[in-house]
Amino acid sequence: MIPRKATTGDALILSSLSRDVQILHAQNHANIFRMPDSDDFAVSFFEAMLGDPLVTIFIAEEDGKATGCVVCKLVERLDSPFTFAARILLVDQISVRPEARGKGMGAALLEQAEFLARELKAERIVLDSWDFNLKAHAFFERMGFQKYIFRFWKHL
Repeated sequence: MIPRKATTGDALILSSLSRDVQILHAQNHANIFRMPDSDDFAVSFFEAMLGDPLVTIFIAEEDGKATGCVVCKLVERLDSPFTFAARILLVDQISVRPEARGKGMGAALLEQAEFLARELKAERIVLDSWDFNLKAHAFFERMGFQKYIFRFWKHL
């Protein structure tokens, strides 16, 4: 299964596909993440993303039904006194419907992101995952991703 590239008409599909992960985030950090009230909660967000030339989105399908997506964004970090210039593919979002998990959809989406990164001559792929999402962490590690940074916060 090779995920297809999303088109401008896919904003509602992408919004719907993102709903499950958004609910998980809202349940764990209700003070940060909004609880989606419907499948179309993020249509305007995805319309803007689909119009951004630095963003590429792929949709996984099974039997003609969308089951997952990955949002990729090319980031170019400039050279500075502290870090070298870098061309990075950011996996901004990845989502697979709960009923489709364990069937290779997530792997196919990340493999497509890796093909894109190579095509764009990115030197690495990065993604973030919240501390509560342990199943996602295990999946990312199985896909060859390594933990490399820790973030800390203090609520005031």
